[in-house]
Amino acid sequence: MTATVVRPLHGRIEVRGLRGPRGDEPSNREMFKTATGTAIRPTWVPAPEGSPGWQGHWEIARPHLTDVAEVIAIRDGRVEIEMHYSTTEQCDRRCRTAEGDECTCSCEGKYHGNSHHSSWIEVGDTTLVRSSGSKVVTRILTRQQAEEDRDARLNEIVRKLSGR
Repeated sequence: MTATVVRPLHGRIEVRGLRGPRGDEPSNREMFKTATGTAIRPTWVPAPEGSPGWQGHWEIARPHLTDVAEVIAIRDGRVEIEMHYSTTEQCDRRCRTAEGDECTCSCEGKYHGNSHHSSWIEVGDTTLVRSSGSKVVTRILTRQQAEEDRDARLNEIVRKLSGR
């Protein structure tokens, strides 16, 4: 089973279907903390009563999307990322010059900041939901892509710090 990171239009990120640690791997909570820093406060939401326990999920703050998706992809080989976008929110200069992951407008992150999500591979069909004015796009992040994205981000930080 591939874990799924769900970024709804509003509210916290949900991490569903995440396997438990194997061997000497850290707990999922510790994995999140290592990837994002100790300030993260992941919350386990138990499955509804009568459902299998694996149907529970983690909730994390929105700013941690990239770090958590990358660490899962690196550990497990891949992760599905379900991004919810507004069909009515128009892409503008604020989106194109933004930093971080927070884009919910109709461009689906294509023009967000430095096109941070453009290396993720889109899979499946886009689902349109007329009543809510939103659409859901599912992408796969592989281990190789996650490592390349993480390394590029770290190299950019080093470059900025060294003044080059």
